[in-house]
Amino acid sequence: MEDRLYTTHQISTFCRVYPTTVINWINEGKLSAFTTPGGHRRVKKSDLIDFIKKHEMPMPAELTKGNAARVLVIDDDPKIAKMVKTLLEAEVDLEVSVTKNAFEAGIRVSQWAPDLILLDILMPEIDGFEVCRRLKQSKMTKDIPVIAITVLKDEKNIKKMRASGFIDYLAKPFKSRDLIKKVRKYLHIWQK
Repeated sequence: MEDRLYTTHQISTFCRVYPTTVINWINEGKLSAFTTPGGHRRVKKSDLIDFIKKHEMPMPAELTKGNAARVLVIDDDPKIAKMVKTLLEAEVDLEVSVTKNAFEAGIRVSQWAPDLILLDILMPEIDGFEVCRRLKQSKMTKDIPVIAITVLKDEKNIKKMRASGFIDYLAKPFKSRDLIKKVRKYLHIWQK
């Protein structure tokens, strides 16, 4: 597995500092990072560990767990959520967490910092379109790729997904290989 990459928000969560503090560390040359073509900063896990050791900071548990990518599944159907979790965990060393609604998802995203979100659209109270819009409006979560898992596959809804911020979609019912292929496509740290 190649060196895992972290966002400034993920680092701020691990180190219990503000994201602007992490950006200052990078701008001052204390923490090595690179900028994506989209203008977002990314830090290699090895560089972050070196920085923490050099400055004698407490080592966050998240950095000692290995390189497992984190996937959050948000679906109100427990059978679908369990199936997706089982398929992903069987395929490779992934950390997979499941939530059943927007409220739980908001808490989980802020505490757990997933690398990818698989989001059902047809959910009670707040639908997946609105959940994705809110994720993309937040500085802390806007860079997390979100894939819709949905029965909605007509052109109108596909356009609505894109407008809401989904990076891609997977139509239900789907084959396990299609799920794995989509997840691999957007988790660049995951070896093929």
